[in-house]
Amino acid sequence: MNRISRAVKCSLTVAAVLSVAACMAVAQTVAAECGRYRVLTADSHKAPPFEVVDICVAEKPRDGACLWQIDIHAKDGADTQPLMQLRAITSESPLSESGKPPVFDKYTLRVPALDETIEYRNVHTGKALLPSWGDFARHFIPHAARGTGRQRGLPNTCEYLGHVLTLRNVSKKDLPAWEKVTVLNLDPELLIGTGRTFKDKEGHRLPQHPERRNYTYIPWTKEDYVTMVEAGHNYFALTPDIGSYLHTQPVFYRAEASVQYPADLYRSNMLGPVMFIDEPTCIMTGDKEVINLLHFATDATALVTKRVRAEAEHAMYSYESTLRKGINFGDMRLSQPDFASWETRYETAFYQLAGGTAGIVHEGRYQLGEFNEHLKASTGTDRRMTAEQMYRYYYAFLRGAARHFNKDWGTSIYGQADPKITPLAIDMAYDMGARYIWYWTSDHDHHMPFPEQLELTRSLRKHIAAKPRPSIRTARPTLDKAIVVPYGYVIVLESPTGRKNAWDLWWVREMDAEGKNEASQRYDRLRKTVLVEVFKSLDANEEFDIIHDDGAEITGYRNIVRLKAE
Repeated sequence: MNRISRAVKCSLTVAAVLSVAACMAVAQTVAAECGRYRVLTADSHKAPPFEVVDICVAEKPRDGACLWQIDIHAKDGADTQPLMQLRAITSESPLSESGKPPVFDKYTLRVPALDETIEYRNVHTGKALLPSWGDFARHFIPHAARGTGRQRGLPNTCEYLGHVLTLRNVSKKDLPAWEKVTVLNLDPELLIGTGRTFKDKEGHRLPQHPERRNYTYIPWTKEDYVTMVEAGHNYFALTPDIGSYLHTQPVFYRAEASVQYPADLYRSNMLGPVMFIDEPTCIMTGDKEVINLLHFATDATALVTKRVRAEAEHAMYSYESTLRKGINFGDMRLSQPDFASWETRYETAFYQLAGGTAGIVHEGRYQLGEFNEHLKASTGTDRRMTAEQMYRYYYAFLRGAARHFNKDWGTSIYGQADPKITPLAIDMAYDMGARYIWYWTSDHDHHMPFPEQLELTRSLRKHIAAKPRPSIRTARPTLDKAIVVPYGYVIVLESPTGRKNAWDLWWVREMDAEGKNEASQRYDRLRKTVLVEVFKSLDANEEFDIIHDDGAEITGYRNIVRLKAE
């Protein structure tokens, strides 16, 4: 077995990672076997997006760890500058005969034209953070074609970025250590930001009742981005010409229609352009095509799940549809699986996550007095909740659904939220495992003034520094109780208007407005039973979630309380 063959069969050890990483960190070179490949287009009607790919694999693996590099050239020529270079340390060579996706320890992107060399790290693991595209290792990392022969360990034929690579020659090269490497330590488990690219000119709240005055909105400047990054925001949409600044910041930003292909798609801090799908439940219940046809509770729960699934499928491939107009992807599917539902009706979190989004974000217009009035109207008793208890109730639906489907949740703060209790809202969300802390920017009293957004983020960052949480990916604590509601029901708190509010019984028509028929009575009994269990948990200071019984195993709780609609 020759040296390169040993490289493609190795397994990762800590010692290997440290030793090979040291080679990259100091002014040393690493000997490698390098293959030059020409690109064969998978689209018979289009030229390939680039002509040449050089793939190098280090000759001498250190106890199994493999250092490798790919260089992409627009044209075939001995001295052409690469469009991009990717250097990585993985558990085994991506060209190994096993075909297993390699496990990444280091991931560094170099764009010579911009003089940028960036290593992307996950702050929770200290190891490589990869871009979030679906099936990244399959599509964005070259691998040997099935049945291919080899020359000095390198495959004659590879598959890469939707096309085929054919080997032209193999040579020995020295891979020099890269200088001026920018290390970005990124936190993919906490995304703080807003969906807009503007702020209010006023810088303070405007009167809303009865005037309901709108704000004057102005685009963010470079100085605004710097201020937001310093405050602790780490998730951004882009204004023109700001991308070059955010490339090298330890933050995430949403992709645009114009990209430098393929280099920009290898940036681990560039997320897809879709931040969320908007209010699936609200839109469904306002849809004149269905609102008067929703008769049973299960009509609504089944329909919202299907609507989310349909919209999520469209959103997942929307960026691909945009880029395919100018880029030859061959047979590659560019998918963006990481986006959330942004929704007012937190009670439907379970049914939305069943539909396929990666998370659920509640539109937080938190007002304790209003919440207590709704609670009284729903129970007939005047139990007064604290702000902390109110948030535990809201978040029990969000966290319960997210834990059940192994997805994410969070809250967004709106201008209608009581500013006295909003710092507690985001601190508690963070403590309970939320990934998303967002703000709503625009539209009258919905708007959260820009200075308040900054102050809330600064406050949260102080809280995080004082009380850091473990990784929400690897440390899932066992909670005290799961309150399990029969599938097909939605537990809604009613308003004190005698069911004259638009949201009272919005989800079903089988119940009468007076609340006297059997369907109404059965629902009312179930809701009160749920709230009794909630009150028990609050009084006992238990950590609880509210989920729905879809037949799947429920894990991660010391006590599971299954309720029935009787």
